[in-house]
Amino acid sequence: MKTISVAGGSQPEILELVKEAHKRYPNELEFVVFDTNENIDNENLWRYEQCQDEKEMVFRAVSLVAKGEAQLLLKGIVQTHAILKEVLQKEHNLRDQKVLSHVAMVDIPKLNRTILLTDCGMNIAPDTETLSSIVDNAVGVAHKIGLTHPKVALLSAAENVNPKMPSSVLTKEVSDRYQNSEDCTVYGPISLDLALSQEAVAHKKFEGPVAGDADILVVPSIDTGNCLYKSLTLFGDALVGGTIVGTKVPVILTSRSDKIESKLHSLSFALKQV
Repeated sequence: MKTISVAGGSQPEILELVKEAHKRYPNELEFVVFDTNENIDNENLWRYEQCQDEKEMVFRAVSLVAKGEAQLLLKGIVQTHAILKEVLQKEHNLRDQKVLSHVAMVDIPKLNRTILLTDCGMNIAPDTETLSSIVDNAVGVAHKIGLTHPKVALLSAAENVNPKMPSSVLTKEVSDRYQNSEDCTVYGPISLDLALSQEAVAHKKFEGPVAGDADILVVPSIDTGNCLYKSLTLFGDALVGGTIVGTKVPVILTSRSDKIESKLHSLSFALKQV
């Protein structure tokens, strides 16, 4: 039985997620919902803890995880910065890595396999050190979900280093750090098509350690990541779910506008990490 602590969970869209999660994982999950509303008790689906305000709600939800009484933290209808600020408070001792990052699990119908995508939601313009930490976080997640030696593509506009294109320089610097890694294969700079498409690899006669078979896509900036993330969902019919990693437990981020399938995908992804 896994316990999930929910900060801001009394809104209909979050309660719908709880109900659907129980259908998908019968007798496997327990939800503890923290919010300020009254009269949403349903002991068959969740345990409800009423709070005075958002500050108390977030504190108690995070504290439940910090005390080891819950294995996952779910952001309901609450500001992302509020819950992450609380997660990073020293008293909770939840930070596990130097850098926190967002990792998404992406199912693309045309690709017919699952890939990971990072970092589309946390680090705005990572330098070499930060991008290396983002790679480490994603590789760690890949190992947890069963990819023993993931192939990591460090994305840029092309596969050649161009001093006038900062992302190509950045990704090459990071790639060089992993030349002797036993945990993963990292290559960059590389374009998106060469990272995922065997047809593009054959057409361009490209040879490299990552060639159309990337397991993890690493973007050079949040701008690139946000555009890619939304393009995949809007035009590629991709199912995407994400978590914040670098903490001792995954933090599940949901948006009010997310479809229920996407919310369940995020939950499924997080459960694979614990």
